[in-house]
Amino acid sequence: VSGAIILLDVTLQTGWLTLIILPAIGLSFLVGGVRLRRLRLLIPGSLITGLGIGSFLFFTQILSTAWQMRAGALLLAFGLGWCLITLFTSLLFQRTAWWALITGSVFVGLGLTFLSTPLRITDFALYLGACLGLAFLAWGVYSRLLGLIIPGCLLVSIGPGIYAAWTGVNEPNPLARTGIMLVAFALGWGLITLFSRMLTQKFVWWPLIPGGILAMVGWGLYIGGNPGNAVSFIGNTGSIGLI
Repeated sequence: VSGAIILLDVTLQTGWLTLIILPAIGLSFLVGGVRLRRLRLLIPGSLITGLGIGSFLFFTQILSTAWQMRAGALLLAFGLGWCLITLFTSLLFQRTAWWALITGSVFVGLGLTFLSTPLRITDFALYLGACLGLAFLAWGVYSRLLGLIIPGCLLVSIGPGIYAAWTGVNEPNPLARTGIMLVAFALGWGLITLFSRMLTQKFVWWPLIPGGILAMVGWGLYIGGNPGNAVSFIGNTGSIGLI
């Protein structure tokens, strides 16, 4: 089939027909894996399909001529291929391959960074932290494991916190920026207490201790760096904590 596609591409001179070989191979593995319920077919099928679709988008320049956009599409499609492993195993088998979702979230985060940002360090922190955190949270809530919910809550907060402090806020003072980052990190510790209620009959209160310490330190640094806006900052972040 691959040879026939190559010959057809040479005859028609489309320039893109050869690029559908990888997705076709991946889909054939996927169909066989689903019908036979074979994990050793589903894994290469998902990865080859994602890589094939990403390669098609990269080399055809459908999205953009900029290499960052094309690289982002390649990474995003490959990451979604990893996520397909988790999806199919949850539907067809008793054990879900959550490890594939963790790996896929890394590539998805990288892909989103390349697609939508100027590739600053804070951009990588935002998307990688958020995607990894959501993957850990999904795994932890589904499996009812607090040991996975903890890193999920912390990653979900620290990535956006770094971005908000050092990129998204027009605040020249580094003390105030550090305060914003620490307060966002403190909210992640508070999320652990909230998500723990899904697993147990009682709240797990100990995360509020490091969260409270980080919040107080963050408020102190923000007050030291920007005394004029301290009241509104404490009021806004305090309202989020109460909610």
